[in-house]
Amino acid sequence: MKIKLDPLNVLLIAFISVFFIFWLVSCNPVKQVLRDEDKLQQVARVIVNGGWCANDTTYITKSDTLVKVDTLVEVYTDTEVVTLNDTTYFTKWKTKTIAKTITIRDTLKSYIVDNARVKSLQSDSTTLTIKMNEYKQKANIRLSWLISLLIIAAVYVYLKLKKK
Repeated sequence: MKIKLDPLNVLLIAFISVFFIFWLVSCNPVKQVLRDEDKLQQVARVIVNGGWCANDTTYITKSDTLVKVDTLVEVYTDTEVVTLNDTTYFTKWKTKTIAKTITIRDTLKSYIVDNARVKSLQSDSTTLTIKMNEYKQKANIRLSWLISLLIIAAVYVYLKLKKK
């Protein structure tokens, strides 16, 4: 059994194959982000604000051990004299107390700080501070308008009651 291929069908199959290949290659969102600078900045901002750049539990430990031994010797001497009849007994106790203090200074810990995140948070903080100051100014203006309207209303009511 022979399969007969029409040139039109071969051309249609080739066109559909090329279309699917281009379609699969063109829909890579990673390549789209890497090519477009605006999209890359948006993704970087989200990643930095999310805190994905540096691990919060990363420690850099440098061991610089310093051992200091402090020894304190305290000698306590006690003498007891006992006289019985014509015999004198001397009893002498010598007690040593040794106190050793060992101080070990070691382990310098450093934390990794994500500078990009710090800068991003500082810029967010400054923009929020600016907005907060603007809203405070607007609130003060509205408060002054409200107080002046209340004063005008109070004067109006006072004058109305005075005429009666």
